[in-house]
Amino acid sequence: MGIGTILNFNIEAVNMGQQVPLTLTSVSLNDPMKFKWVVAGLGNGSFLIPVKALESGTKMTIKVPESDRATIYKDDETILFISKAALADLVKDQSFTMNKTKFTVKPLDTPYLINNKEADVIYATTDNGKVEVWILNNPNFPLLCKMKGNPAGIDFNLTGFKE
Repeated sequence: MGIGTILNFNIEAVNMGQQVPLTLTSVSLNDPMKFKWVVAGLGNGSFLIPVKALESGTKMTIKVPESDRATIYKDDETILFISKAALADLVKDQSFTMNKTKFTVKPLDTPYLINNKEADVIYATTDNGKVEVWILNNPNFPLLCKMKGNPAGIDFNLTGFKE
């Protein structure tokens, strides 16, 4: 992940049955990290995320952003990624905690593809199997490539990227 990297996601508001494309572009990786977002039909703005959240954040917060505004995250909040510390736990202990919920590594049944290429992802679920995550195995930026069953009612899937 570098400055100018473009991430394309499909976002689904499960309760409403609505799907929208989300484009994130990394603008700055300094503190705070800045990502420009564009959602068709909603507008555009930016997410400002403290570097501390990338290092040790324990929550993923998905907020419906206001157009033409910066959405500011707290030191323990991430969006669409887990912290480096959480990934280290996941690799070492085969589990990690996010939003006070434990996720445990499970075998990946089918390869996860990004840009039609197999990606190095770690698949994990909650103990009851209702929430699933696919995490890019990248110690510098552990991107959540996909989340299904999100209790907040918003699932997402990375559909492609461009560096």
